[in-house]
Amino acid sequence: MGTMSPTPDRHARIEALLTQLRPAAEDALRRMAEQLVDRPDTELFGDIEYRLRDAAHDLATTAHQTGLEARKKGGTRGRASCARSAGRTPGSTPGGPAGS
Repeated sequence: MGTMSPTPDRHARIEALLTQLRPAAEDALRRMAEQLVDRPDTELFGDIEYRLRDAAHDLATTAHQTGLEARKKGGTRGRASCARSAGRTPGSTPGGPAGS
């Protein structure tokens, strides 16, 4: 993982992202707890592992999407540069048949 140079607003952005993610995290943890709380010892492996993994993957997907959306909302800093105008289209040159 690359090193990130901290910016003055980094802490605020982290806290904002955490605030957005907390409901999804609570939901994922609740689903996990509900799967585990009354399950007999004989059922603590197998299908339950996939259900727990699915809940964790759902949370990771939500975190990733939320992080991407937060970046999009940030937009570009400063004015966007203007593109250069296209040059004139070169005129066509009349030509005869090839080899003449």
